[in-house]
Amino acid sequence: MRFASGWFLLLIPAAVYLFWPNRRRAGLKFSSVKLLRREGRTKTIKHKIGKILILAGVILAIVGLARPQSAERGDVIHYRGIDIVMILDVSGSMQSVDFSPNRLEAAKRTIDDFIRRRAGDRISLVIFAGEAYTRIPLTLDHSVVRESLAGVSTESVSQDGTAIGMAIAVGLNRLKKSDAASKIMILVTDGENNAGAIDPVTASNLAEEMGIRIYTIGVGSDRLILPVQNVFGQIQYRQFEGGFNEALLQQIAESTGGQYYRALDPKGLEQILTTIDQLEKTEFTDYNYREYRELAFPIIKAALLLLVAGVFLDKYYYLQIP
Repeated sequence: MRFASGWFLLLIPAAVYLFWPNRRRAGLKFSSVKLLRREGRTKTIKHKIGKILILAGVILAIVGLARPQSAERGDVIHYRGIDIVMILDVSGSMQSVDFSPNRLEAAKRTIDDFIRRRAGDRISLVIFAGEAYTRIPLTLDHSVVRESLAGVSTESVSQDGTAIGMAIAVGLNRLKKSDAASKIMILVTDGENNAGAIDPVTASNLAEEMGIRIYTIGVGSDRLILPVQNVFGQIQYRQFEGGFNEALLQQIAESTGGQYYRALDPKGLEQILTTIDQLEKTEFTDYNYREYRELAFPIIKAALLLLVAGVFLDKYYYLQIP
Protein backbone atom coordinates (compact mmCIF):
# COMPACT_ATOMS: atom_id res chain seq x y z
CA MET A 1 0.00 0.00 0.00
CA ARG A 2 1.21 3.51 -0.81
CA PHE A 3 -0.25 7.01 -1.20
CA ALA A 4 0.51 8.81 -4.46
CA SER A 5 -0.48 12.20 -2.94
CA GLY A 6 0.21 11.49 0.70
CA TRP A 7 0.51 15.15 1.71
CA PHE A 8 -3.32 15.32 1.76
CA LEU A 9 -3.19 13.21 4.92
CA LEU A 10 -1.81 16.26 6.77
CA LEU A 11 -5.33 17.72 6.58
CA ILE A 12 -6.79 15.01 8.83
CA PRO A 13 -5.88 16.73 12.16
CA ALA A 14 -7.47 19.96 10.95
CA ALA A 15 -10.61 18.05 9.92
CA VAL A 16 -10.84 16.42 13.35
CA TYR A 17 -10.46 19.81 15.04
CA LEU A 18 -13.13 21.46 12.89
CA PHE A 19 -15.71 18.66 12.87
CA TRP A 20 -15.28 17.03 16.30
CA PRO A 21 -18.82 16.75 17.77
CA ASN A 22 -17.92 17.88 21.32
CA ARG A 23 -15.86 20.88 20.29
CA ARG A 24 -17.11 23.87 22.29
CA ARG A 25 -18.32 26.71 20.18
CA ALA A 26 -18.73 30.37 21.11
CA GLY A 27 -22.28 31.34 22.09
CA LEU A 28 -24.53 33.63 24.10
CA LYS A 29 -25.03 33.00 27.79
CA PHE A 30 -28.58 32.74 29.10
CA SER A 31 -29.63 32.94 32.71
CA SER A 32 -32.12 30.13 32.19
CA VAL A 33 -32.45 27.28 29.70
CA LYS A 34 -36.15 28.03 29.64
CA LEU A 35 -35.35 31.03 27.46
CA LEU A 36 -33.81 28.71 24.87
CA ARG A 37 -36.83 26.46 24.84
CA ARG A 38 -38.98 29.46 24.12
CA GLU A 39 -36.95 30.09 20.96
CA GLY A 40 -38.47 27.05 19.31
CA ARG A 41 -36.38 24.07 18.35
CA THR A 42 -33.62 22.26 20.20
CA LYS A 43 -31.37 19.30 19.46
CA THR A 44 -31.11 15.93 21.17
CA ILE A 45 -27.96 14.06 22.18
CA LYS A 46 -28.52 11.77 19.17
CA HIS A 47 -27.60 14.72 17.00
CA LYS A 48 -23.92 13.85 17.57
CA ILE A 49 -24.30 10.76 15.38
CA GLY A 50 -24.74 12.97 12.34
CA LYS A 51 -21.62 14.96 13.16
CA ILE A 52 -19.61 11.78 13.69
CA LEU A 53 -20.69 10.55 10.25
CA ILE A 54 -19.74 13.90 8.73
CA LEU A 55 -16.31 13.72 10.37
CA ALA A 56 -15.81 10.14 9.14
CA GLY A 57 -16.85 11.19 5.63
CA VAL A 58 -14.42 14.12 5.61
CA ILE A 59 -11.54 11.89 6.79
CA LEU A 60 -12.36 9.25 4.14
CA ALA A 61 -12.52 11.96 1.47
CA ILE A 62 -9.05 13.17 2.51
CA VAL A 63 -7.74 9.59 2.36
CA GLY A 64 -9.26 9.25 -1.12
CA LEU A 65 -7.59 12.49 -2.27
CA ALA A 66 -4.28 11.07 -1.03
CA ARG A 67 -4.73 8.35 -3.72
CA PRO A 68 -4.09 5.07 -1.90
CA GLN A 69 -2.71 2.38 -4.19
CA SER A 70 -2.24 -1.35 -3.69
CA ALA A 71 0.88 -3.02 -5.07
CA GLU A 72 0.54 -6.15 -7.19
CA ARG A 73 3.69 -8.12 -7.91
CA GLY A 74 4.27 -10.55 -10.75
CA ASP A 75 6.85 -12.15 -13.00
CA VAL A 76 7.22 -11.56 -16.72
CA ILE A 77 9.04 -14.20 -18.74
CA HIS A 78 9.87 -13.24 -22.30
CA TYR A 79 10.58 -16.29 -24.43
CA ARG A 80 12.49 -16.30 -27.67
CA GLY A 81 11.28 -19.72 -28.67
CA ILE A 82 12.59 -22.32 -31.08
CA ASP A 83 10.39 -23.96 -33.70
CA ILE A 84 10.86 -27.73 -33.52
CA VAL A 85 9.52 -30.41 -35.85
CA MET A 86 9.62 -33.91 -34.37
CA ILE A 87 9.78 -36.50 -37.19
CA LEU A 88 8.98 -40.02 -36.02
CA ASP A 89 9.32 -43.26 -37.97
CA VAL A 90 6.21 -45.44 -37.47
CA SER A 91 7.08 -48.20 -39.92
CA GLY A 92 6.54 -51.85 -39.01
CA SER A 93 10.15 -52.34 -37.91
CA MET A 94 9.53 -49.92 -35.02
CA GLN A 95 7.64 -52.79 -33.35
CA SER A 96 10.95 -54.50 -32.64
CA VAL A 97 11.15 -55.46 -28.97
CA ASP A 98 14.88 -54.91 -28.53
CA PHE A 99 13.60 -51.74 -26.80
CA SER A 100 11.05 -52.16 -24.02
CA PRO A 101 8.18 -52.51 -24.74
CA ASN A 102 9.19 -51.80 -28.38
CA ARG A 103 11.11 -49.18 -30.33
CA LEU A 104 8.10 -47.03 -31.14
CA GLU A 105 6.71 -46.89 -27.60
CA ALA A 106 10.15 -46.18 -26.16
CA ALA A 107 10.62 -43.35 -28.68
CA LYS A 108 7.18 -41.92 -27.90
CA ARG A 109 7.86 -41.94 -24.17
CA THR A 110 11.22 -40.21 -24.59
CA ILE A 111 9.87 -37.63 -27.04
CA ASP A 112 7.00 -36.87 -24.67
CA ASP A 113 9.50 -36.14 -21.91
CA PHE A 114 11.48 -33.92 -24.29
CA ILE A 115 8.36 -31.93 -25.21
CA ARG A 116 7.53 -31.29 -21.55
CA ARG A 117 10.92 -29.61 -21.12
CA ARG A 118 10.52 -27.24 -24.07
CA ALA A 119 8.50 -24.41 -22.52
CA GLY A 120 8.09 -21.49 -24.93
CA ASP A 121 8.86 -23.49 -28.09
CA ARG A 122 6.43 -24.23 -30.88
CA ILE A 123 6.41 -27.93 -31.69
CA SER A 124 5.07 -29.88 -34.67
CA LEU A 125 4.71 -33.64 -35.05
CA VAL A 126 5.36 -35.39 -38.38
CA ILE A 127 5.08 -39.17 -38.72
CA PHE A 128 6.17 -41.33 -41.61
CA ALA A 129 6.51 -44.84 -42.95
CA GLY A 130 6.09 -45.38 -46.71
CA GLU A 131 4.65 -41.86 -46.85
CA ALA A 132 4.73 -38.88 -44.50
CA TYR A 133 2.21 -36.41 -43.16
CA THR A 134 1.82 -33.74 -40.51
CA ARG A 135 -0.01 -35.02 -37.48
CA ILE A 136 0.14 -31.72 -35.56
CA PRO A 137 1.29 -28.37 -37.04
CA LEU A 138 3.49 -25.96 -35.09
CA THR A 139 1.81 -25.03 -31.83
CA LEU A 140 2.57 -23.76 -28.34
CA ASP A 141 -0.12 -26.05 -26.96
CA HIS A 142 2.12 -28.92 -25.97
CA SER A 143 -0.76 -30.86 -24.43
CA VAL A 144 -2.25 -31.26 -27.92
CA VAL A 145 1.05 -32.53 -29.30
CA ARG A 146 1.54 -34.97 -26.44
CA GLU A 147 -2.01 -36.27 -26.73
CA SER A 148 -1.58 -36.82 -30.47
CA LEU A 149 1.80 -38.48 -29.92
CA ALA A 150 0.24 -40.91 -27.44
CA GLY A 151 -2.16 -42.10 -30.14
CA VAL A 152 0.53 -42.84 -32.73
CA SER A 153 1.02 -46.48 -33.76
CA THR A 154 2.51 -48.46 -36.63
CA GLU A 155 -0.97 -48.38 -38.15
CA SER A 156 -1.08 -44.56 -38.25
CA VAL A 157 0.39 -44.63 -41.77
CA SER A 158 -1.17 -47.18 -44.10
CA GLN A 159 1.76 -47.56 -46.49
CA ASP A 160 4.74 -49.37 -44.98
CA GLY A 161 8.31 -48.48 -45.79
CA THR A 162 10.76 -45.73 -44.80
CA ALA A 163 10.38 -42.46 -46.73
CA ILE A 164 13.01 -40.32 -45.00
CA GLY A 165 13.23 -37.77 -47.83
CA MET A 166 9.45 -37.27 -47.83
CA ALA A 167 9.44 -36.87 -44.04
CA ILE A 168 12.09 -34.14 -44.18
CA ALA A 169 10.17 -32.40 -46.99
CA VAL A 170 6.97 -32.39 -44.93
CA GLY A 171 8.91 -30.96 -41.98
CA LEU A 172 10.36 -28.22 -44.19
CA ASN A 173 6.86 -27.33 -45.29
CA ARG A 174 5.95 -26.80 -41.62
CA LEU A 175 8.91 -24.46 -41.11
CA LYS A 176 9.04 -22.50 -44.36
CA LYS A 177 6.83 -19.68 -43.03
CA SER A 178 8.37 -19.67 -39.57
CA ASP A 179 9.97 -16.43 -38.37
CA ALA A 180 11.59 -18.05 -35.32
CA ALA A 181 15.23 -17.21 -34.70
CA SER A 182 16.07 -20.91 -34.55
CA LYS A 183 14.42 -23.80 -36.43
CA ILE A 184 15.31 -27.45 -36.03
CA MET A 185 14.06 -30.91 -36.95
CA ILE A 186 14.65 -34.08 -34.94
CA LEU A 187 14.42 -37.23 -37.06
CA VAL A 188 13.99 -40.56 -35.27
CA THR A 189 14.19 -43.65 -37.51
CA ASP A 190 15.34 -47.27 -37.52
CA GLY A 191 15.45 -47.97 -41.23
CA GLU A 192 17.00 -47.14 -44.59
CA ASN A 193 15.30 -44.84 -47.05
CA ASN A 194 13.34 -47.16 -49.38
CA ALA A 195 10.20 -45.21 -50.30
CA GLY A 196 8.99 -41.79 -51.36
CA ALA A 197 9.62 -39.57 -54.37
CA ILE A 198 12.07 -37.19 -52.67
CA ASP A 199 15.71 -38.06 -52.09
CA PRO A 200 16.84 -37.47 -48.47
CA VAL A 201 20.02 -35.67 -49.57
CA THR A 202 18.02 -33.31 -51.79
CA ALA A 203 15.67 -32.56 -48.90
CA SER A 204 18.54 -31.96 -46.48
CA ASN A 205 20.24 -29.60 -48.94
CA LEU A 206 17.05 -27.57 -49.04
CA ALA A 207 16.99 -27.54 -45.24
CA GLU A 208 20.54 -26.18 -45.25
CA GLU A 209 19.49 -23.36 -47.59
CA MET A 210 16.60 -22.51 -45.25
CA GLY A 211 18.87 -22.42 -42.20
CA ILE A 212 17.21 -25.42 -40.57
CA ARG A 213 19.30 -27.82 -38.51
CA ILE A 214 18.42 -31.52 -38.56
CA TYR A 215 19.33 -33.84 -35.70
CA THR A 216 19.16 -37.48 -36.79
CA ILE A 217 18.78 -40.40 -34.40
CA GLY A 218 19.25 -44.00 -35.53
CA VAL A 219 17.31 -46.33 -33.24
CA GLY A 220 18.13 -49.97 -32.49
CA SER A 221 20.69 -52.59 -33.40
CA ASP A 222 21.25 -54.32 -36.73
CA ARG A 223 18.77 -57.06 -35.81
CA LEU A 224 15.02 -56.80 -35.50
CA ILE A 225 12.99 -58.85 -33.03
CA LEU A 226 9.43 -58.69 -34.28
CA PRO A 227 6.20 -60.28 -33.07
CA VAL A 228 4.83 -62.77 -35.61
CA GLN A 229 1.52 -64.62 -35.42
CA ASN A 230 1.74 -68.36 -36.16
CA VAL A 231 -0.94 -70.55 -37.74
CA PHE A 232 -2.53 -71.12 -34.33
CA GLY A 233 -2.94 -67.39 -33.71
CA GLN A 234 -0.18 -67.31 -31.14
CA ILE A 235 2.40 -64.50 -31.02
CA GLN A 236 5.99 -65.57 -31.44
CA TYR A 237 9.11 -63.45 -31.81
CA ARG A 238 11.48 -63.87 -34.72
CA GLN A 239 14.75 -62.19 -35.57
CA PHE A 240 15.31 -60.43 -38.89
CA GLU A 241 18.18 -58.57 -40.45
CA GLY A 242 17.70 -54.86 -39.92
CA GLY A 243 19.83 -51.78 -39.56
CA PHE A 244 19.85 -48.39 -41.22
CA ASN A 245 22.04 -46.29 -43.45
CA GLU A 246 24.21 -44.67 -40.81
CA ALA A 247 26.25 -42.77 -43.39
CA LEU A 248 23.09 -41.18 -44.80
CA LEU A 249 21.89 -40.03 -41.38
CA GLN A 250 25.32 -38.57 -40.65
CA GLN A 251 25.32 -36.73 -43.97
CA ILE A 252 21.87 -35.26 -43.35
CA ALA A 253 22.87 -34.01 -39.90
CA GLU A 254 26.31 -32.65 -40.79
CA SER A 255 25.16 -30.85 -43.94
CA THR A 256 22.55 -28.90 -41.98
CA GLY A 257 24.65 -28.09 -38.91
CA GLY A 258 22.97 -30.71 -36.74
CA GLN A 259 24.35 -33.90 -35.23
CA TYR A 260 23.86 -37.62 -35.69
CA TYR A 261 23.29 -39.99 -32.76
CA ARG A 262 22.74 -43.70 -32.41
CA ALA A 263 20.53 -45.11 -29.67
CA LEU A 264 21.05 -48.79 -28.85
CA ASP A 265 18.61 -48.84 -25.93
CA PRO A 266 15.91 -46.66 -24.32
CA LYS A 267 18.39 -45.12 -21.89
CA GLY A 268 20.64 -44.10 -24.76
CA LEU A 269 17.71 -42.52 -26.60
CA GLU A 270 16.77 -40.60 -23.47
CA GLN A 271 20.33 -39.30 -23.07
CA ILE A 272 20.44 -38.23 -26.73
CA LEU A 273 17.29 -36.13 -26.46
CA THR A 274 18.56 -34.65 -23.20
CA THR A 275 21.74 -33.64 -25.02
CA ILE A 276 19.74 -32.02 -27.83
CA ASP A 277 17.61 -30.25 -25.22
CA GLN A 278 20.77 -28.74 -23.73
CA LEU A 279 22.22 -27.79 -27.12
CA GLU A 280 19.07 -26.03 -28.27
CA LYS A 281 18.30 -23.70 -25.38
CA THR A 282 15.38 -21.31 -25.48
CA GLU A 283 16.42 -17.72 -24.70
CA PHE A 284 14.26 -15.89 -22.19
CA THR A 285 14.26 -12.89 -19.89
CA ASP A 286 12.78 -13.22 -16.43
CA TYR A 287 12.09 -10.09 -14.38
CA ASN A 288 9.77 -8.94 -11.62
CA TYR A 289 7.37 -6.05 -11.95
CA ARG A 290 5.21 -4.11 -9.51
CA GLU A 291 1.90 -2.68 -10.64
CA TYR A 292 -0.21 -0.30 -8.55
CA ARG A 293 -4.00 -0.35 -8.49
CA GLU A 294 -5.91 2.83 -7.56
CA LEU A 295 -8.18 2.48 -4.51
CA ALA A 296 -9.38 6.10 -4.35
CA PHE A 297 -12.72 5.72 -6.14
CA PRO A 298 -14.44 3.30 -3.72
CA ILE A 299 -13.09 5.30 -0.75
CA ILE A 300 -14.42 8.62 -2.07
CA LYS A 301 -17.72 6.93 -2.90
CA ALA A 302 -17.98 5.73 0.71
CA ALA A 303 -17.02 9.22 1.93
CA LEU A 304 -19.86 10.81 -0.05
CA LEU A 305 -22.36 8.33 1.37
CA LEU A 306 -21.21 9.11 4.92
CA LEU A 307 -21.40 12.86 4.30
CA VAL A 308 -24.90 12.65 2.85
CA ALA A 309 -26.07 10.48 5.75
CA GLY A 310 -24.38 12.73 8.31
CA VAL A 311 -25.85 15.94 6.91
CA PHE A 312 -29.30 14.35 6.74
CA LEU A 313 -29.16 13.20 10.38
CA ASP A 314 -27.59 16.44 11.56
CA LYS A 315 -29.95 18.86 9.86
CA TYR A 316 -33.26 17.01 9.64
CA TYR A 317 -33.77 13.66 11.29
CA TYR A 318 -32.66 14.35 14.88
CA LEU A 319 -34.18 17.79 15.21
CA GLN A 320 -37.20 17.93 17.51
CA ILE A 321 -39.74 20.48 18.56
CA PRO A 322 -40.01 20.90 22.36
